Amino acid sequence: METTLFTITRDIIMCFVVVTLIKNYFFLVISPFYPVREKLRRIKQAERRRRAGEASYHPKVSVIIPAWNESVGMLKTLDSVLGNGYDNLEAILVNDGSTDNSDELMREYVRTFKKEPHAAGVSLRYIAKENGGKGKALNTGITAAKGDLILTVDADSVLRQGSVARLVQYYLDPQIMAVVGNVEVVNTSTLIGLAQHLEYFFGFYNKRAHALLGAEYIFGGACASFRREVFDQIGLFDTENKTEDIEMSMRTKFHGMKSTYAEDVICYTEGASDVKGLISQRVRWKMGRIDTFKKYRSMFFSVEDHHNLFLSFFVLPFSALTEVTLIFEPIAVAIMIAFVMISSEYLSLALGICYIFLAFLAVPTFHSRLRSHYIFYFPFWPLFYFLDWVEFVSLYKCIRMIRQGQQVEWQHWNRQGITTGAVKEKIA
Repeated sequence: METTLFTITRDIIMCFVVVTLIKNYFFLVISPFYPVREKLRRIKQAERRRRAGEASYHPKVSVIIPAWNESVGMLKTLDSVLGNGYDNLEAILVNDGSTDNSDELMREYVRTFKKEPHAAGVSLRYIAKENGGKGKALNTGITAAKGDLILTVDADSVLRQGSVARLVQYYLDPQIMAVVGNVEVVNTSTLIGLAQHLEYFFGFYNKRAHALLGAEYIFGGACASFRREVFDQIGLFDTENKTEDIEMSMRTKFHGMKSTYAEDVICYTEGASDVKGLISQRVRWKMGRIDTFKKYRSMFFSVEDHHNLFLSFFVLPFSALTEVTLIFEPIAVAIMIAFVMISSEYLSLALGICYIFLAFLAVPTFHSRLRSHYIFYFPFWPLFYFLDWVEFVSLYKCIRMIRQGQQVEWQHWNRQGITTGAVKEKIA
């Protein structure tokens, strides 16, 4: 009986591992075609505009920066937005009832901005409000915004020079209603920082495949953009959802709006500085995703014409299944490795390590900026297993909070701020 139970458990684990590997290999193979598709799209839209005699596309972009106790980094965020090189832009920082010296710093920054010369089409607005959560802060900024395009940027992040102008190019296609940018973690001096950097680097590369298949459903608030009419048609951010960005992303897909991923629109961000902060972040993500999946459960296996089949029949079910398997995945992986060592059946382990090695080769090679030195990070692949345990603990805490009726607030950890040197190093 024990042998049978062990065999069944092993077979279930192996089945999930094989399906996961097939998905990952598939994404790895099709992702290099993403820039080809985007290039052809841009050529097609340029030709369409030429034939229609349309003027050059130069819409006003409103950048909304919600902030709560972000005095360490928000001024660098503003510098990167206001000095990004796009001359039809307004930056709106919404202070959501911060209890640090954010208000004092911002008022001095606004006074200085008004005195110093800047591009005629670039403006800055500061809004201070009572604390109400990130969703309400975003909605306050959007309501006040005058732009045709709305870009949200977190107050602990820095936009790479020229990102706004590159973002605008994706909206040459009138069918594109939302564009998600490429977020990179820059604090890599510690192992926990490096783990997040690699996770984001490989995770965002998978957005290439999602974009190709029209199945991207997560527009992270650190660098997400929408046409103004999106909010006019389907409403503002859901202030009750723990992850208002994921809910809005799913809402656009629910209504059949097309979106894409912009790999060359880069936003540098500061990852969690310790395990406690990282777990808190993931708890918020999971609670928000659970709320969102529950709200839009009709999209799972939907055959509605305006719903993307790949998203409905593969991406969403697989994402939900992944959350469920986290209940036993870290322990199961340890058991599987032990079983491999005892039984000498190395095929599954070899396939897994082979995929990781190929990923460390392919992703940096086909990335928009060649990063061949990333192969030297391969020995650090066990950090992904560490992240599995973080996800496991986060899921446990999430379930406990739901049972106790607890809510999550603004995520916050010991910010160090993004250094100029770190950003320059990533650009190089």
